[in-house]
Amino acid sequence: MISLAYISNSSKRYTDDELKHMLKDFQRRNATQNISGVLLYNGAGTFIQVIEGEEKPIDELFNKIKRDIRHKNVYCLRRAVIKEKSFVNWKMGFRNLSKDSTYHNEHFSEFMNDKNLDHFIASDTDFALKVLTHFKDTAKELIF
Repeated sequence: MISLAYISNSSKRYTDDELKHMLKDFQRRNATQNISGVLLYNGAGTFIQVIEGEEKPIDELFNKIKRDIRHKNVYCLRRAVIKEKSFVNWKMGFRNLSKDSTYHNEHFSEFMNDKNLDHFIASDTDFALKVLTHFKDTAKELIF
């Protein structure tokens, strides 16, 4: 089993309705492949996500994500073998962080304010895991 975290820029800014529609589709597909994870959107056009599951479905999904026109600048931050899932009950948790002021703290300030993904790629490859784990520990699965 593997865990893969990535960060990307969205090709446009998405509305809540567009995000909800995408999320329902992601959750349905992930359930068929036993994939779990969480997706965060900062409202300014940056996604950060972790996906977990068996190696082949995760690699296939990440390759699909890299080709998806809704993304650009897709960077894998971390790919690791895991013994157990961190998000086992979440087919795809989600939050649009721009809608919740409680997430404007030290864990999220860089993510919320930095549109240059190079910082996350070069400086802190565990950034995604820190942010997403903090989210998991403090949130319900699906929050807009």
